[in-house]
Amino acid sequence: MAARVPSWLMMGTRTAMVCFGLSSVAWGVLVAPLVWHQTSIAQTAKKVIVGETYQPGFLAAFADAAEQNLRRDICQPLIRRTLAVIRLRLAEEALAGGDADQIRQTRSALEAALQDALACTPTDPYLWLAMFWTQNNTRGLQQDNFGSLRLSYRYGPNEGWLALRRNRYAVAIYPALPDDLKSSAIDEFRQLVNWNFITDAAEILAGPGRPISDLLLSRLDGIDVQKLRFLARLLDGKGFEGKIPGAQISPRFPSG
Repeated sequence: MAARVPSWLMMGTRTAMVCFGLSSVAWGVLVAPLVWHQTSIAQTAKKVIVGETYQPGFLAAFADAAEQNLRRDICQPLIRRTLAVIRLRLAEEALAGGDADQIRQTRSALEAALQDALACTPTDPYLWLAMFWTQNNTRGLQQDNFGSLRLSYRYGPNEGWLALRRNRYAVAIYPALPDDLKSSAIDEFRQLVNWNFITDAAEILAGPGRPISDLLLSRLDGIDVQKLRFLARLLDGKGFEGKIPGAQISPRFPSG
């Protein structure tokens, strides 16, 4: 004869099942829409980062609306990150436009958005790079600013898409970098070539990296020779003269 299950155990089991059911309903009603909303809005950040263009005023209106609906009682990291990404684009556009009032407004909004986002995700390397950029544009290139760049390298040392942006910036200000960040910038450039971002590496060498091109090229020793030859041909097509270890630069391509 089967042992009788105690009534208290049956009641506890039923209660647990009801609680689980209620929690599932609560997740569907309260949490799932938030997750969907964050994921949806994060797509905008991805598009902004890769350079997608929008009608004038769209991103500002989008950011203002998102901020009005932002909940302060929970983190919502994707939404806060998206706002920071959009505010960065708006600040860059204002800086390019040259309007002093617009620059001040967008810069202030960007700083607030970055602090907000980093409070939720303090290990986001892109946000730390953006913080470094805005610190330099707000108060000039100072030693205190380099902490943000260090954190960007610490939390995102091997993210190719980020390295492309960061290396252009780091190489452009290379003489001002502390020694540890100089090493990070040089190592990152080498990695770009090694990761097959060779066209981008050529643009960096022929652009912001030209003053230190000999140094950058000297650190490429040991990389696959086919990659180095491709880099040499790209540079030759840009009329760039430089010695790449292990790669013979071909005769200069016609420019026409």
